Amino acid sequence: DPILDPKERFKVECFYCILDVAVTSIEERFCQLHGHCETFEFLYDIGNIKNQFSKEDLMKHCEDLHLALNTDNAADTDAVELYDELIALSELISPKTSPLKVLEFIARNDFFTPNTAIALRILLTLPVSVVSGERSFSKLKLLKNYLRSTMSQNLCQDSH
Repeated sequence: DPILDPKERFKVECFYCILDVAVTSIEERFCQLHGHCETFEFLYDIGNIKNQFSKEDLMKHCEDLHLALNTDNAADTDAVELYDELIALSELISPKTSPLKVLEFIARNDFFTPNTAIALRILLTLPVSVVSGERSFSKLKLLKNYLRSTMSQNLCQDSH
């Protein structure tokens, strides 16, 4: 049914607009998170890396990470060296060891695997949040409070 009252129509349209912004922000956040997972997922269980990936797949992951971290022809990591380091580390690290524990192990051993250390530091400090999504929710709260206060004022005026 069409809404004839302009105030009510504004409330409904404004609510749907805010809801649409919130849903879009959440979708963007999950797309970004999915992209980070695809790029860095192979670093989450280095101790079990030989059992999880074939040599070709592991090399592909190393190359993809190299490309992701490459800016203006200056790379933070070398794909071939990263591959070799991960194979060597997988012999020294027990399965299910967290990336933070692996990085601590590397640091205790004088950063003998520099490419892996760089990749893990980036993984562990990477912000995965999108601020615009959080702003949408804070604006939604402000708008809800405003609507509640104006509605209660209208109810008080109507009852007199």
